[in-house]
Amino acid sequence: MSFAGAVWLAVQENLYRGSSRGPARKSSSDSSSSSSGGAGGESRGCLNSFDDYFLSQCFHLSRQCLAFLLDYVKSRLKQDVNDAASTEAMTLATLYFYAHGFLPSKITELLGLEPTSANEAVNIISKVLADMAPSFITFPVGYNDRMGVAQGFKNISGIPNVVGVLGCLHIKVTPPRTEESLFLNTLGYHSVMVQMISDVDGNLLSVEKCCPGGTLDQAVWERSSMCQEFSSFQHGQTWVVGGRGLPPGRHVLTPVERPQVQSSAARRFNAAHSQVLTAAQHVFGSLKTRFQCLRDLGVVQANALEPVARIITACCVLHNISKKFSVPLPREPVLEPVHPAQEVGREGEEFPFQYMEKTKEDMIEMCFGNAGNEAEQEDNL
Repeated sequence: MSFAGAVWLAVQENLYRGSSRGPARKSSSDSSSSSSGGAGGESRGCLNSFDDYFLSQCFHLSRQCLAFLLDYVKSRLKQDVNDAASTEAMTLATLYFYAHGFLPSKITELLGLEPTSANEAVNIISKVLADMAPSFITFPVGYNDRMGVAQGFKNISGIPNVVGVLGCLHIKVTPPRTEESLFLNTLGYHSVMVQMISDVDGNLLSVEKCCPGGTLDQAVWERSSMCQEFSSFQHGQTWVVGGRGLPPGRHVLTPVERPQVQSSAARRFNAAHSQVLTAAQHVFGSLKTRFQCLRDLGVVQANALEPVARIITACCVLHNISKKFSVPLPREPVLEPVHPAQEVGREGEEFPFQYMEKTKEDMIEMCFGNAGNEAEQEDNL
């Protein structure tokens, strides 16, 4: 995994050492004979009431992944919620809501949860899961980690020094009539948007704050913590691949604009760029396939986006954890549609880091010009 594996494993090890009084993992036969005191044993005892098919259909997660999550949440809430069974019910109810976008009474009854407390349970558990983001959504900070991620992108596209693909996930919402224009995106529906960066394997490396869907991609990027980190060269001479809605330079590799595509190298670069950018569409499609609550988050207000932001971040955390546990998607994902680029900047305007455009041009000629010449030579043989 390209996110900080050492941090992830340390979190997992500390969890099972700190909150489990039994073995980290036990088989079904072992769980029936386990003592009643272990947090890990309690989680597996609860899950063993259901078969694997039921768990997969209800929560879109595997038994092992669910056991890990239940243990983790209980370890975080043990001071606030003394009843472990209640914490498990709240967590499973929240995970069902994430998976399906609604929470029917038959599920709350099955879990022994009062229907009137279901919304509060989702709020509480979403905050716990969102607070896990610094441990499970991490950008590669060391040179070796960055180059490991960059090698993956180079293997599929030929573009060097790329450490992530940048995109904004749009999620349908219903804003007040007085705020509709703030949330209207370029595809014509109302949404909230969250900037994300992912690696070549689909792991999320960065998730920024939620904002109305009518916000310019350029404004979202410029206000983001990742933009500030790249601008101060915390990630060295590396790039993220982004769409046409972003200005030139600023460590974001955008496609060569059509009027400037005058060489075979530029055409080959644009084809490679499109291939990488499709990875973000696949990640967004995977998120909405596993967590169908992200198809529509309901009523929102521009000055009160924190509840939906927590849900989105929680689902992003679960996305990375599910990939760590190799949990398959419930069905084939549908690629998210590409949002038309908004007009950015002004013709002739000087942007900070404009010199990066020259670096980009040199890279395109070096990496895609030579490749074209070699291909032409092979064709002539």
